[in-house]
Formats: sequence, structure tokens, C-alpha cells
Amino acid sequence: MKKTKSILWGGNPFVEIRPASSDGRCKLRLVTLVGREKLDNGKYKQIRRYETTPLYLWNKSNLSSFEREHNRTVKEAAKKLREKRERELQTMKNGYEFVEDRKKVNFFEWFEDYIADYDKADKRVMEMALKRFKSFISSSKKYDMFKDTINPDQITEELISGFVARLKKDCRGTGAASVYKRFKKAVKYATKKHIFLSNPCDGISIKEDDGKRLLKDVLTDDEIITLLHCRYEGQSEEVRRAFIFCLYTGLRFCDVKELRYVNMDYNGMQLTFRQSKTGKINVVPIREDLLPVIGDGESNSPIFRLGSANGCNKSLQHWVARAGIDKHITWHCARHSFGANTYYKLKDLRATSELLGHSSTKITQVYTQVFDDRKRELVNSLPAIE
Repeated sequence: MKKTKSILWGGNPFVEIRPASSDGRCKLRLVTLVGREKLDNGKYKQIRRYETTPLYLWNKSNLSSFEREHNRTVKEAAKKLREKRERELQTMKNGYEFVEDRKKVNFFEWFEDYIADYDKADKRVMEMALKRFKSFISSSKKYDMFKDTINPDQITEELISGFVARLKKDCRGTGAASVYKRFKKAVKYATKKHIFLSNPCDGISIKEDDGKRLLKDVLTDDEIITLLHCRYEGQSEEVRRAFIFCLYTGLRFCDVKELRYVNMDYNGMQLTFRQSKTGKINVVPIREDLLPVIGDGESNSPIFRLGSANGCNKSLQHWVARAGIDKHITWHCARHSFGANTYYKLKDLRATSELLGHSSTKITQVYTQVFDDRKRELVNSLPAIE
């Protein structure tokens, strides 16, 4: 067996032997030829789709009897897998479920149709996944020729790896993992419906630890007070009221925008609402000094009349700049500030998790980082040792 890439079983798809690792293992993967792409120089490049497998062969001298038997068994398994994929490919081409001309399928349009029929609570994040994917394609020199139309066969493992790298670069906190999770969900469904021959996202992930640290800025108590005292001509009163409310309740923009007075229990001094992102019912205690911010109105009237998220963020950032706060503050920073500051005061992860409406304290653990950072600030504030 060669140490470089070689073909074990031919055909379409065929089984490729990957280069040996340091321990002598050669992983196997399926390669499907899905067409040709014309290059700028007039030549054609073969487009291939790769499917990773858990199979591997031993490639070293003096194989033991166990290793020789392992190789024999794996070769048979690889042959059967290749034949199975070949039959599936042929069945899809001849069957009713298979998209007859795959090159006519625009994945962007398919994704838009998928979102239109999507009725889960995370629909907004699903829309963001498509938006991020389109942005990656159109801003990439390597893939910008697909900015208007991209068919499933052109979405390769290499392209998905590039998309993941861009998400991790551009998104803050757990955003990259959240967006990619929805993107993978859509692609998995597309694969089930034979839009893809095999799932290009298989084996490509964003580790949970990638989003553990809280990267968004948070406002300290002193900065919140500074913001409260900052008023100026032309300031949006609705943005001011709503953002202050979020600082003291931890609500997301999508939730505070949908609040109605019917959600308020003035006797129990609490707010009950269904979170747009998770669909979970959340109950948040309300401070008495928030009542002037909330005001009063008819039960079905919105508490805050807000415009688009972009417009509100622009008003917010202007307000923050006028207050002299040198931080990049977006609307979601109110939620993070609430989470970080309540944990810092309570030292109770479960209580903070309940206030934020998290499904698990694992999600809330990002706020412990802020507490650790503040402890270090306190230590570093002690007099220097001469």
C-alpha cells in the first residue's frame, strides 16, 4: 500500500486512501465526481464531493495477524459502502425524489423556501444563517462567482470549512456555533430530500468551547448610571426606555419589541412572556423604579414602539457615544450586562440562569468569566510592591 493518496475501489463514487498518519493509519473516504467547472484559462476542473468515513487501514511494515485481518475486513466494508452509494446515486437519478437536473437547483432559493415553511422558534436565527452564508459567498474571491446562484454540487467540504472559519472570525460569543447549527440543520434536511448527494457539513463542526467566553462588551454599574443621566436633544425616548428596561430585565431586542401591557402583572410586580428564540415561558421580577419606564396602557398595546433592530442600534450607539462610554455596545449587550452584573452580585449561577430564561446553566457559564475578570482587576488594583 502506498503512503500517498491512492484509490482502493474505483467507479463513481470511488474509495480514496488518505495519506498515513504517524501511527500508520490511513483513513478512507468516498469521492463522487459531480461535474466539471470551467476555469478562467479555458480549462476544466473536475468537481468532486467528499464523504468522510470512520474506516481506516493499517499501513506499516510487519503487520500483526490482527491488523491484517482488520485490513481485510475494512476493505470488504469499504467495497460494500461504495457499491451502496453507487446504487443510491443511480436510484436517485432514476427515482421521483431525485432533482432531475441538479445544476438548475439554486441553493439560495431552496434555503429561502425552506425558511418560508419553517415554523420553529429559532426562525430568526435560521434567516441569519442564510444571510451569513450569502455574505460569505459574495465576499469571497474564491466563491464570488456563485453570489447569485450556487447549486448543491458546488457546495463542497472545502467551501463549508471556509464558511465556518468566516463565522468564527465575524461572530462574537456563541453566535458562530448558533448560526452554523441552523445552517447544518437546513443542509441535513436538504440531504434527506436528495438535494445533496451527501452532507457536505459532515465532519465539520464548531466546538462548544469555541463560544465559551463572553466576547461582547458589558456595562458596569457606574456606566449604567452614566447612561441614565445622559440626555440630549433629539434622543429617541422609545430607544432610551426600552434599553433601560432590558438592562434591568435581561430581555432580548426581539422580545422587548413584542411586549404588551397584558404581559405585566402590576400586583405581583413581575413580567411573564414567551421568548421568541426558544419558545420558553419566562417570568422576570420587576423593580418598582422601573414602573415609570414601563408606563401604562391598554392590555394589547405595545409597551415600547420600536423600529428596526439596525435603526435602534444606531440610536443606541449614538447615545453611548454622547455618554462618553468607550465600548462597542449593541442592544444585546443589555442582556449580557444584566447576566454578568446579576451573577457578580448573587454568585448564584442557577438564579441568573432562571432570570435569563436559559434552558441550562451551561449556557449561563459565560458570565462566570466576567466575575473572574473582575476578581483579577481587584487583585491588580492593590499597591505595587516596591
